[in-house]
Amino acid sequence: MHFKNFITLCCLFIGINLSTAQLQIDWIEVIEDQSAKGIHLYAINNGHCPVTVSMGFDKLTNLKADAKLPVLKVIPNDGEEYLIVTLTQKDKRKDTGYSYKFNYAIGNTINTVHDENHAYLLPYEKGIKGTVGQGYHGKFSHHNMKALDFNLKEGTGVLAARAGIVIAVKEDSNSGCKSRKCKSLANYILVYHEDGSFASYVHLKKNGSEVKAGDLVKAGQLIGYSGNTGWSSGPHLHFEVYIPEMTRRHSVETKFQISETEVDYLKEKKTYTSR
Repeated sequence: MHFKNFITLCCLFIGINLSTAQLQIDWIEVIEDQSAKGIHLYAINNGHCPVTVSMGFDKLTNLKADAKLPVLKVIPNDGEEYLIVTLTQKDKRKDTGYSYKFNYAIGNTINTVHDENHAYLLPYEKGIKGTVGQGYHGKFSHHNMKALDFNLKEGTGVLAARAGIVIAVKEDSNSGCKSRKCKSLANYILVYHEDGSFASYVHLKKNGSEVKAGDLVKAGQLIGYSGNTGWSSGPHLHFEVYIPEMTRRHSVETKFQISETEVDYLKEKKTYTSR
């Protein structure tokens, strides 16, 4: 007997490592392919970037997995089937049964390495002066976080600091406050880079995105407009680059093209003019 069972995993809440939001995506399908040789579990990624899947089992009766559990595997975003694990029957005389637990995170959590030498552009429109109101490990909301808050007037153009693919956009909120309870109200744009890292642009104004998921963006391209949504003490742009992990954020410090000749890290309370 040979059959395939397609299961679309919808509405999985996957942390996108934003300080203010969670991402809801339904990119992954799990396929159960059963034949005389065993039970083969595959995954298909219909999203805009690679994902890392983790599969374990709550129940595994008279079956043996061909890999150490839980299985951790990176699935490219090409719409192809990728084998996660094969289960084989231990004793042909006895019944079998299984139930699996499955989750995934966007990006390659296994071997992504950020390009530390890349020079990011200042993420706001040219000619604008932006003050770093809160820097890495800031006392207000950047505890254990390498993120930057640029104090900008609401409606200031937000530019892509680096080329990439837009992974997710939220722009339906018009609310915010100074309390953590408002963090889920932040609008944002999430961009995937060629080295596997992500950049999040957070606290955008309502309907303040000029891009949508799946768009390719160039460095310096207008992608949205700054605002004051979510957990925010005033109009600003939260900018953060991070390496994907399954359960926690791993943000990284980034160098910026400050002038034609100067590339350096930004400092809290200092003002920088976008060129």
